[in-house]
Amino acid sequence: MDRKAIDETSRRLRELLLDQNYAGLWQSRIGRRQAHALHQSGICQVIADYLWTNGLHPVDDDALPRKLKDRVHRALAGSSLSLATLRWFIEAFAMTPEHTASLLRLAGCPGSGDAVFGGTVVGAGVLPPRRHRTVSLREFHRLGPDGLPESHRTVHVIRAEDYLDRYPYIFDTDAASVRVACGGRCGEPYALEDGLFAVDILLAEPLLPGQTIAMECETTFWYRTPPPPEFRRAASGRIENVDLRVQFHQLRLPSRVWWSEWPALDATPAVSEPVELDAEKSVRRALPAIERRVVGFRWELGR
Repeated sequence: MDRKAIDETSRRLRELLLDQNYAGLWQSRIGRRQAHALHQSGICQVIADYLWTNGLHPVDDDALPRKLKDRVHRALAGSSLSLATLRWFIEAFAMTPEHTASLLRLAGCPGSGDAVFGGTVVGAGVLPPRRHRTVSLREFHRLGPDGLPESHRTVHVIRAEDYLDRYPYIFDTDAASVRVACGGRCGEPYALEDGLFAVDILLAEPLLPGQTIAMECETTFWYRTPPPPEFRRAASGRIENVDLRVQFHQLRLPSRVWWSEWPALDATPAVSEPVELDAEKSVRRALPAIERRVVGFRWELGR
């Protein structure tokens, strides 16, 4: 975040933590009500409880609330605030989708015309007909210091096979916000079957058959409970020139990582081979094409 984003996000965070819906959580940790001032120790205890409960920190570390003190102080004072820390506040205090969206917008995640999932999903939807072919796909999945997915960047080049004015961007979680960096803008998010969600990217200009467009999307996550430790890409049709990368945080490195292939989303891996982290603490695999299969990385996080 830049300086202005940190200042505005920190100010909004302080306001929300004084709201009665959230203040009761940290006030209960200190045994008294303090209506007009935040109590840092109580807030640290709420976040520590969240990290312990969700297996994001060893439960035998009784000193965790004290260790969080400086990080929480910097966030509330507006001197330093990362997306990972902001996610801790959102998840630990179970903030509403509306409050989450306001914080993420101030932090510079989603903006005008972008999509915030979660409770803002209006209802069920249907994918538009497939009228394109993927020319190339690059995906960069980043984990935060708590080991949870923090952000995801997709650079996708598609070629129209018929008149094309939108492209469906599909998720396996509603704990996300989407920003289209280039190539179009987000429509309204909607729910699919089998726990999937989607948002149609409305192309900047409709494509005629044979025309191509490059789209870049950035996704920010705020998981309330840890997802499976994996990143997968499914291909129902043919996807060419695929490049997948997972970046781990130096404070929470995996003990083991595997490249895996699944015959279907609900199947066990048919292929699993161990891979090593590179010098940047990431793993990467480039493929000429994938078709009718699921590929990706699985890992075990160290403590």
